[in-house]
Amino acid sequence: MKSSDNLIIREANQRDVRMDFVRLPFRLYKNDHNWVAPLIFEEKRNLTAEHNPFIKKNPVVLYVCYKANRPVGRIAGIINKVHNGVHKDKTGFFGFFESIDDEAVAATLFRSALEWVKKQGADSLRGPTNFSVNDVAGLLVEGFHEPPFVLMPYNPPYYERLYRQNGFDMVMRFFAYDVNQDTVRFPDFVNRMEKRLEESHIKIREFNFFEMDNEFKILTDIFNKSWNENWGFIPFSFDEAVEEFRKVKSFARPDLILIAENQGEPVGFALALPDINQALRPLRGRLLPFNWVRLMRNIKKINRIRVVLMGVLKEYRSKGIDLMFYKKIAENSRRHNYYRAELSWILENNRMMNRVLEHINAQKNKVYGIFEKKII
Repeated sequence: MKSSDNLIIREANQRDVRMDFVRLPFRLYKNDHNWVAPLIFEEKRNLTAEHNPFIKKNPVVLYVCYKANRPVGRIAGIINKVHNGVHKDKTGFFGFFESIDDEAVAATLFRSALEWVKKQGADSLRGPTNFSVNDVAGLLVEGFHEPPFVLMPYNPPYYERLYRQNGFDMVMRFFAYDVNQDTVRFPDFVNRMEKRLEESHIKIREFNFFEMDNEFKILTDIFNKSWNENWGFIPFSFDEAVEEFRKVKSFARPDLILIAENQGEPVGFALALPDINQALRPLRGRLLPFNWVRLMRNIKKINRIRVVLMGVLKEYRSKGIDLMFYKKIAENSRRHNYYRAELSWILENNRMMNRVLEHINAQKNKVYGIFEKKII
């Protein structure tokens, strides 16, 4: 829909506007049963340089759009210095986009972000990324039938139309695959691969929570070496990895975080998490006064996981390590009564990984997109 009413855009650098930025989705999604509200205190923390290493290192602006003195949309303008250094470009980013179904509101938000990144020297605007592709990123364009898994985005179907009406084109798609304990299949050759890996002294072990710093160094090092040829790659820093894991540590399980070693040298990793969104969804963003008790009770009822990240060093690919990760995760999930898994996100042009998922009978379940607009 279009609007001719006057719209006001305000930067969220004052407490009341920042709270409008945080609370706006609660009003927009109040009748959407698939939306999972973030914990309000965690969302506020994530938007401060004191607690978010990304904001500490990169320029970020937060905007709220008002109509008749009511917040109706929000957006963040982002300059990712590491991205532009790695890719030798001048890309600006946007994230945290939320809007009522109003073309004028969306246009005001996108124009504000675009003008801000242009002043920072950017020649294009890409997103959504909250705050980078290593965080929650992408616009859901297919698969609105259920709540998102942990650390995955969710949005109304009309957002894609608002994006395209404002001149954004999709520059990359990525997929979420679905599999469960009844449908997963591991072909016979997987057992032969497992035997060859053992003969080659390649073993898979669990994450050690008592050696956190060392384990995080291993994971970030493998991620940065194994993902560096992927579209949009941004290296993880150690402090960013620690902060991201802090958010999930309380419900993570060591036997779902796996490290492959060749004679003691790390060569690959896989990170799967119980889907905490199942436990958070009934809480509507609040832990106090008694929702923390409900959260503890709900965590015990979680029956699905998400395989969040996987990486294997280039020289060890095609040996079946990725298939072994999936096999071990499936086996370990049974012990915890996790029935279903989402494997996401997988880049459209990552043919090898898409083929691996077809081998285990995973089915494409959702599609996401990254959009971009050139700045003239």
